[in-house]
Amino acid sequence: MKKLLGLSPSKIFIFCGLGLLLTLGSFWHYQANQFQLDRMNVLNQATNTCFNRISQTFTALMIKDIKSPYLHRGFMGLSDECLDESIKEINPFRQAVGKGHEILSMLTSEVHWFHEKVLKIHGPMLAGQNLNPSMSSLSAKYGKLENLKLNLADEIDVQMTGIKKIQANDEILMGSGLLIFVLALGLLSLKEFNHIQIKKEIEREALNFLRAGQNNVGAIVDQLVDRALSSQGMPVTAQMFRDYHEEILERVALRTGPKTKKEEKVIEVPKHIMANASLEELSSEKTPAADIPSTSFKEVLVSLQNIHSKDLIQATDVRDVQLAVETEIFEQVMNAAINKLSEKRVDQKKILIANQIHTDRAIVTLFLAGNTFTASELEYMSNVHAVSDSVDMNLVILKEMIVEAGIQGNLENKLDRNNKISGLTIRFIITRASRDKSKLISVFKGKKKDLARELVN
Repeated sequence: MKKLLGLSPSKIFIFCGLGLLLTLGSFWHYQANQFQLDRMNVLNQATNTCFNRISQTFTALMIKDIKSPYLHRGFMGLSDECLDESIKEINPFRQAVGKGHEILSMLTSEVHWFHEKVLKIHGPMLAGQNLNPSMSSLSAKYGKLENLKLNLADEIDVQMTGIKKIQANDEILMGSGLLIFVLALGLLSLKEFNHIQIKKEIEREALNFLRAGQNNVGAIVDQLVDRALSSQGMPVTAQMFRDYHEEILERVALRTGPKTKKEEKVIEVPKHIMANASLEELSSEKTPAADIPSTSFKEVLVSLQNIHSKDLIQATDVRDVQLAVETEIFEQVMNAAINKLSEKRVDQKKILIANQIHTDRAIVTLFLAGNTFTASELEYMSNVHAVSDSVDMNLVILKEMIVEAGIQGNLENKLDRNNKISGLTIRFIITRASRDKSKLISVFKGKKKDLARELVN
């Protein structure tokens, strides 16, 4: 579900459009086939009606009902016209009927000659001559007509069955397109609802900090604004704000922090003295900086990725930061944490590594889904005096490494929004190394007289 909610609105709109297009296209195709099906039904009914007229003529002649209206030339002429009209109706979609058009043409031709034969037999009988003619040839002719009519009905039935199968596929496509359209709209609504809930949560958290008088705490403001921008799909803007706000907080901390050095008096030196002075005389004494360790988080992360397999760890939302800890010791701490989590892996899930950067510290988090820490493991890590009899060696090594590095570390079982355990987390809180604020103003290269000339000008 998280992956679906992570889809951009533009992709969801594309799915909506595809679903709607598939539904409308399938509906149009279904209606076109329905039109063909209706014309097939009309053709079948028309041929049945025409053949019924032919059967009435044949029956009247066989029972020798000489004065029957079915034996009149006008009635038989209307039967011929009936078949001619059927052929005219079938011409626009003769390809859809298949062999039916050819069979109907043959039937029309045979009916014409059948009526001519009926007239030859009926004429003498009507005049009182040859009252008992031979009907064998007429019966054979009628049998041929009957076979053509049955063949035509079978061909129409085959074509109608094919059209109905196509319509069944169209119905499946219509249902699929409509389902995609509804699901995309639902996902869009759920995404919007999730954004609204995140906004309310951030606003509620900000209001709580405001009531508690913590609205001027830089780290809190940084997190709230960062979450607000990230939830609106603006990761670049969020990163710019983090960097900008971090720089401001560091400047404020430098201005308001305690001074550790005595203020030095500035003595103005005349230009002619500066012109004759040597480069060594112009340089001031420098106070050696304190030997504070500084470790790049990304360099350690790259080293860990080279050591372990690619399917074990994955960096997510990682920013580089200088940490006030020895590189080798911090790398050992991270390696011990990875070893501890790797023994709890299920379904080959990756260990996710992320970090959060604050003004004076950084928080490094390692998360593994699908498992939990036991109560004894949590107790051992949180209690300084806990014994190591009930825990494994990886956790003992991890705790010793944390103590040696002088950083804060803790274990916890992470809960989701439904207060269900989603996985286990190892978190480290490490002090940031101070940035070097010294700046090089200018550098001159040359002989002493060139330096003096530059200073005079």
